[in-house]
Amino acid sequence: MSAIIGFDFGERRIGVAAGTRELGVATGVGMIGYASRRELRTRLTEVIAEREPELFVVGYPRTLAGERGERCRAVEAFARRLTGWFGRPVVFQDERLTTVEVDRIRLAAGRRAESEAGKGMIDTAAAILILQSWFDTRAAEKPGQEGKDG
Repeated sequence: MSAIIGFDFGERRIGVAAGTRELGVATGVGMIGYASRRELRTRLTEVIAEREPELFVVGYPRTLAGERGERCRAVEAFARRLTGWFGRPVVFQDERLTTVEVDRIRLAAGRRAESEAGKGMIDTAAAILILQSWFDTRAAEKPGQEGKDG
C-alpha cells in the first residue's frame, strides 16, 4: 500500500499521522519532541524507515483570510528539510481551524493539555486532522474513486 505521512509542525514538537491512499484514513503515529535538527532528523528517520512513505503532507498555517501566516516560513523550511533528508515530495495542506477543532474535541472529552503527554496528544490529533483533510480533499476531487489518486 502507498503510505502517506502527515505532520503538524511545531518548533519543539511535531505531531505525526499516517495512512494509505487506498484506505484514505489517517491514524495517529505520535508526537516527536526534539531540541535540535539532528535529534529531529534521527527521530523522523525511525518513523520513515518503519512506514516507507511515498509522500509527506505538512500542515500549512494560513491565516483565516487565507494569506501566508507568520509560521509559514518555518513550515516551508521544515518541508525543504524533509525533501532533502528523505528524497520524497511534500505537499501542503491548509490547517486553518485545525487547532480549534482539536481543542473542541479535547474539551468535549474533558481532557486538559497542561502535561507534556496532553500536548503530545493534541499535536498527534492535529496531524490526524491535517492528513485526513488531505485524503478527504483527494476523494472529493474524484467522485466514484474515494481515497484514490489517479
